[in-house]
This record gives sequence, C-alpha cells and structure tokens, in this order.
Amino acid sequence: MSTDLTTQGAPTAPAITTESMALIESTAASLGHAHQIASALCKTAFAPAHLKNKPEEAAAAILYGAQVGLDPLAAMQNVYVIGGKPALYSRTMVAIVLAAGHAIWTDESTNSRVTVSGRRRGSDVIETVTWDTARAELAGYTTNKKYRTDPQAMLYARAAGDVARRIAPDALLGMAYTAEEMQVLEARDVTPRRESATDILAVPAPAALAESASPSAPDVITPAQSRALHAGLREHDLTDRDAGLAFVSEILGRDVESTKTLTQAEAGQVLDALAAWPTDPPESRALELDVADVEGQA
Repeated sequence: MSTDLTTQGAPTAPAITTESMALIESTAASLGHAHQIASALCKTAFAPAHLKNKPEEAAAAILYGAQVGLDPLAAMQNVYVIGGKPALYSRTMVAIVLAAGHAIWTDESTNSRVTVSGRRRGSDVIETVTWDTARAELAGYTTNKKYRTDPQAMLYARAAGDVARRIAPDALLGMAYTAEEMQVLEARDVTPRRESATDILAVPAPAALAESASPSAPDVITPAQSRALHAGLREHDLTDRDAGLAFVSEILGRDVESTKTLTQAEAGQVLDALAAWPTDPPESRALELDVADVEGQA
C-alpha cells in the first residue's frame, strides 16, 4: 500500500523569514552594482593581472571588500582569493583593525625576529605574537623567496596578521589567512584557484616534451623549480604568456618558447632574478608612487 508523503508527515522546507529575504534582495542589488563597477575597472590599468577581464571575480572581491570597509579599488587590489578562501595582505588587515578602534604595535623588528602586540578596544588583554626565521622555516613559509630578500617584512606579515585576527576577528569577518600565507599555499599547488602561470606559459612543443621525458636529459628543470618559477611570475603579475616568456628570455639572453625547455641551471638563474626583484604588497607600491609624485612636485 503506497503512502502519500505529501499529506502524511513528509518533511517540509523551513520557511524563509522576512529578514532573510531582505538580506538576499539587498545582496543581489549590491552584487549588481559591484558587477557594474567591476566591468568598468577590469578594463583599466587599475585592475591587477588576475582580475583583468574577469568582472565576476572582481565583483565578488568588491562585495567582500565592502563588508570589511574597503572601497572598490582597494578591494580589487587587496582581496586575494585561492580555493574560494578570501585573504588580505597583513598591512591591510592591520589598517582595518586600527580603523575599528583596536590597537596594534611592533615590539621588535629585525631580519631574524619580529614581535607584534595588539589589544582589543575596551580590553586590558594584550596579545603578543613572535615570528622568527626558525619558526617560518619549520612552518614551510621560507619557500617564498621574499623570506630571503626581505625577511623582516615577511616575518612582520605573519606576526601582524596573527595579532589582527586574534584581537578583531569580527572586523576581518573571521578571515583565516593573510595573503602572504595564501601565496605560499598557491606556490605549493595546495589550493589553486586562479588560472596558473604553468597553464599559460608552459606549453612545450612535442619535441620539448620528448626531451623533458627522456633519460638523456637529466638537467631539465625540476617540478619543484617549475612550481617556484611560476609562483614567482605570478607574484610579479607576469601571468601573461608573452610577458612571462619575454622576461625569462631577457634574463637568459636567448629566446625561450616554453619554460619546460629550461635547464636546472637556467631555472635557478631566473629564480634568482625573481628573488632579487622587489615585490611589495599593492598598497605599499601605491604609497611609494604617491610619495614619488609628491617629491617630484616639490
């Protein structure tokens, strides 16, 4: 005998409350506005490489940025997403936390050790975090070449990010990672999201594939070198195929049609060049440009 589930105890979906529907409608309207702004900005030089001609992703970054107090341009420059997880550069985190009325300060800062402290507004409890080179190496973060070229800034990023998230998780919407941490994860191919530089640049000809797979070519670029190389190119916004290969060719003094054809020695040469090339977070670069403009007008 069949049972009519529509009338005899079938589970029913919970009703959507008026407040929930209002939130959905408000978000939809905000997303529409964000997409309109993103569509215009993604065609300009203000859009970072990973958001060029990607208005949907830029709109999501703008919408998320608005929730933590960033204007659309700042959101596109500072919201970093991998595997669907948003992150902010540590300096941006600190700025948001300070704007919310909390306090963060640096106790110690050297090339081998950085200590940062913070206190939530209205609280007497002080959170203190120390990061040194030994801890960074143990955590695996020193795969990022910036730990060799600018260790103080990288150690500060870890310490400041930890403090900011501890004292004001609400201001940061419970954000789990800093952009600096996510870049290391991306370099390890742990949670890739963006179209990778490997896909864009490494498209070798069949002959090159045969050479790289041949036992007679033991000096070919290693998988670890390849991952580090493409992570470095991403870090410098060289994800465009022609721009990336032009950079590699210039460093090596020969035409390079694919990074798969590099030798281990050549890969090391390019990695050294990338490591020596400063890469500050977007907000730092913008600040430096503003200062340069002011000095030029003086």
